[in-house]
Amino acid sequence: MKKTGLIAGASFLAGAVFFALSFGFLQKGVHNQPVIAPEVAHAESVVPPATVPDSFVAIVRKVKPAVVKVVSEAMVERRSMFGDDFFDQFFNAPRRQERRSGAGSGFFISADGYILTNNHVVQDAVKVKIFDIDQKEYTAKIIGTDPKTDLALLKVSAEKVPFIPLGDSNSVEVGEWVLAIGNPFNQDLTVTSGIISAKGRQLGMATYEDFLQTDAAINMGNSGGPLINMKGEAIGINSTILTPSQGSIGIGFAIPTNMAKKVVADLKSKGKVVRGWFGITIGDISASDAKDLDLQSAGVLVNGVEDGSPAQKAGLKRYDLIVAINGRNVKSAADLQLEIADSTPGDEMTVTVFRGKEKLTLKVKVSEAPGAAREQAVEESRDLNLGMTLVGNTPALARQYDLKTSRGLVVENVQRNGHAAQWGIRPGDVILAVNRTEVGSIEEFKRLLAGRRPGSIVLLLINRDGNEGYRRFALPE
Repeated sequence: MKKTGLIAGASFLAGAVFFALSFGFLQKGVHNQPVIAPEVAHAESVVPPATVPDSFVAIVRKVKPAVVKVVSEAMVERRSMFGDDFFDQFFNAPRRQERRSGAGSGFFISADGYILTNNHVVQDAVKVKIFDIDQKEYTAKIIGTDPKTDLALLKVSAEKVPFIPLGDSNSVEVGEWVLAIGNPFNQDLTVTSGIISAKGRQLGMATYEDFLQTDAAINMGNSGGPLINMKGEAIGINSTILTPSQGSIGIGFAIPTNMAKKVVADLKSKGKVVRGWFGITIGDISASDAKDLDLQSAGVLVNGVEDGSPAQKAGLKRYDLIVAINGRNVKSAADLQLEIADSTPGDEMTVTVFRGKEKLTLKVKVSEAPGAAREQAVEESRDLNLGMTLVGNTPALARQYDLKTSRGLVVENVQRNGHAAQWGIRPGDVILAVNRTEVGSIEEFKRLLAGRRPGSIVLLLINRDGNEGYRRFALPE
């Protein structure tokens, strides 16, 4: 579970940090079967009998073998009792590392061994073990993670494993029966039942959210396990709870599978999630706000448009009120954000806006979200083993970090006492050229270093605080 400013979420992996809330509005109750109206002439039951299960046994037998325990090991820094910078200032030594382990849940989504779980279950993991219903142990490979949705895709070497199909979470109705299966408090393969309590919840815990809320009991260790409908399909991935303690109070949240399907497909094919991007900052405008602000209707207000972005090229302007996208009414800023993110770079989207009292229709050609390209560049630069991480510079990045140029590669991080640090490279340096050849991407940087013998010297043209100069840099031996 995780914590956010106004909502306490408990991490099923490592524990929970909670803050005090007043729950006076909550009523303590018991979970009862729905009441069926007595049979009366010419009257129908309030709930059709076919929707009220006599038992969940058949569904549990079908899906339970596909649910697994996920045990991860990560290396974390041990903090000094005297403060974070104690060792740096007085001993000039890196902080000690210690091994941390945690357990969560997951489930097979295909017969060839792919497993879906939460990102926070395997975050920073150096080793991941999987245990199936028979306690058979597998070593899992992390195919990819997506912190922006808190999802992760794993893979084990196995064939013809039982799996749970991903259902259509958009078709789920409030009041539907659901089952949560996982390993709460290390109680393996625990099954709890409940209903869908609400849809479209926004908790502020991840970048992209559209949570299903359920009263099926979810506790620490359930993270990554499936939320099952009465067809035996997964319609959610259990992720977080709202609670003043470490136990369930009947307010749990699951990531809808329709959101997970795109993440899984992208991680399988590309190793990262590719999302669409407009380049706007937005905010909600309610009907009452619209009346007060003399706007034509409720919608999503454009607060800012980034220079050179798809939105600017399409003619979107600050204070435009977006009311529809591709002909569908926009419900909220979060709804619009998800709609754009789910698009494919290169798609053209029709955006309906009010500019003052004038109604306009604009065509926005979606591009890839810069964050995705940036994250990929960072991963590629880590592969170079130079003791620093690099990212391609952009005008937006230059403004964000107050750089004096928007060209080259930005040194985002330098490993303490690492190779780059020993050769005087600092965070915030901008590498403009390698051996007098300009460089603008990680791919170009790698190509310019390719084939050079270990220990050989290259010249890096570096912009540091607006001053350009060459610096000798030896390749690692």
